[in-house]
Amino acid sequence: MKFSLDTGGGARYVSAYREGALRIGERVYEGHLFLLPDAALEWPGGDIATLGVEALEPLLAHDPEILLLGTGARQVFPPFELFAEFSRRGVGFEVMDTAAACRTFNVLLSEDRRVAAALIV
Repeated sequence: MKFSLDTGGGARYVSAYREGALRIGERVYEGHLFLLPDAALEWPGGDIATLGVEALEPLLAHDPEILLLGTGARQVFPPFELFAEFSRRGVGFEVMDTAAACRTFNVLLSEDRRVAAALIV
């Protein structure tokens, strides 16, 4: 799926996504990714059904107001405890398929929101 948002600047907008790879600007990433407005970091990913907050701590260290979880080709919900923990910390938490998470990340980034994403590619 190709996206057409052209923003200029140094922000990390997702320009294309397909199962197994995602493009940020001109660079293609294969594998799971943590995405921040100014950085893209490899992430080992894991089983969404057993995902814990400790796996997402590297993103939380950047103080996002909202964290997106892209769960691959289809939406898969993590344990309820993860939602409760983000609520306790005052961080918005949204779960969606990865294509939707990429589009949402771009929109929130264009609004200058403090967004972070954990993407299963």
